[in-house]
Amino acid sequence: MSAKILLAFLNYNTSEELRGALESLKAAGRGVDFDLVIIDNASTSAGEKERLAEMKGEAELLLLPENLGFAGAFNKVLARVGYDYFLLLNSDLILPPDFLKDLLEEAGKIKDFGLGSVNFVREDGSPQFSYGPVPTLASELINRSLFQKRYRKSHPAGESPLEVESLLGAAMLVSGEAVAKAGLMDERFFFFFEETEWCCRMRDHGFKVVHFPSVKATHLQGRSANKVPLKARIEFHISRMLFFRLRYGKIALFTLIIGVFLRTFINLLAYSLMTLLTLGLSDKIKSKTKLYAGLFFWYLMGAPLKEGLDGRRWRK
Repeated sequence: MSAKILLAFLNYNTSEELRGALESLKAAGRGVDFDLVIIDNASTSAGEKERLAEMKGEAELLLLPENLGFAGAFNKVLARVGYDYFLLLNSDLILPPDFLKDLLEEAGKIKDFGLGSVNFVREDGSPQFSYGPVPTLASELINRSLFQKRYRKSHPAGESPLEVESLLGAAMLVSGEAVAKAGLMDERFFFFFEETEWCCRMRDHGFKVVHFPSVKATHLQGRSANKVPLKARIEFHISRMLFFRLRYGKIALFTLIIGVFLRTFINLLAYSLMTLLTLGLSDKIKSKTKLYAGLFFWYLMGAPLKEGLDGRRWRK
C-alpha cells in the first residue's frame, strides 16, 4: 500500500515565484501520487488574487482571511488526518526532477523518522544554510555564524542522511505519526524559530530530525521578508525571545535581552562611525546603520510586539 501524501505551498505576495515552483513540481513529483494545496496567507499585492485564481485547476486553493504566519497557515493542513506524510514548501523553491520520489525513499529508510529537510542551494548553485544547532545563549551573544559553522564541521553532510538538531524550514517533510504525537507547530511563532521549536519537540518525543544531503532544492531565500527588512528583523528578535522563554526559562530570556541590546548599541555606534567616515556614500553601510538604529530604538521603547510582522499579535 502506497503512502498518502499531502504537499502544501505557502504563499504571501509571491505568486510569481510560486508559478515557477509549480512548474518545477511537474517533473519533481512524477511517479508519486499526492494531494496538492496552495495556502495563501491573505496576500495584499496587486494581481495576487488573479494569479492565484489561474492556479485553481492545478491545486486546492486555501485562501486565508488573515495572515496567520508560517506556523498558523501550515497548521491548517497539518490538522488533516489520514496522511502518512506532509511536505511543507515555501513558494520560493525550484525543485529538481524526481525530488519527491527521492525524498520519500530517503525518509523511508529512517526508523522513527519525524521531520526532515533537504540540501538547499542558491540560484547561483552556491550552498545555503540547511541545518544547524539549536540556538543557545553562547551562540546568540557571541557569534551565531561561528557556532553554525562549527556545528556543520562537527556534523558534516556527506551523501547519507544525517541526524541534526535543527533544520531550515523552506521544505519540510514530516510524518503524520510524528504530527499526531508531537503536535502541530506552535502558532505563537508568527515567523522565524517555529521550525526550530518544532525540531526540539520532535526530538523530545523520540522522533528523528534528519537532513537529506543527497536531495537538493534551489531556494530563492527571503522574498517576502526582504520587502519589510526592519519589521522582519524585529519579528526575528520577538521569535527568538519566545523560543528562549519556552526552551530555557525566564533567566535565560533576561540575559538574552540584555546581551542583545548591548550588542545592538555597539553595532549602531560602529556603523554610525563608518557612515561618517564614508561620507554616507555606501548604501550598504547606510542601510545597516538604519537597521541597527531601528532595532536600538525598538528595544528602548520596551520592545513593543506590535512593531513586528504579526498584525494579530497573540501576545499580551
